[in-house]
Amino acid sequence: MKKIKERFQNLPSWIKNKYLVSFFLFSIWILFFDTHSVVNQFKKRSQIKIIENDIRFFNEEIMKDQKIINLLSSDTLSDELEKYFREKLFLSKKNEEIFMIE
Repeated sequence: MKKIKERFQNLPSWIKNKYLVSFFLFSIWILFFDTHSVVNQFKKRSQIKIIENDIRFFNEEIMKDQKIINLLSSDTLSDELEKYFREKLFLSKKNEEIFMIE
C-alpha cells in the first residue's frame, strides 16, 4: 500500500487533477466508443456521399429513359425514332442488310 501512495505522490500534479482525468476519459469515450463516435460519423459521411452519387447517376438515367419514352410514345416514325431503332436496336427496313463492324 505504501508503494502505491509513493507512486501517486511522485506523479505530476496535472495528472492528479480529477477534472482533467475525467475530461480525458470522457473525450476518449466520445471519440471512439460512443454510438455516435467520430469514427462512425466518418463512415456514415462516406456512405452518404456514395448514396448521393448513386442518386445523381440514377437521375441521369431516368432523364435518358424519359427521352426515349417520349420518343417512342409518338405515333409517327420520325427521323429520331428511326435513328434510335437503327442504332440501338439494330433494326432494318425490308430488303435491307446491315453489317456490323466492330
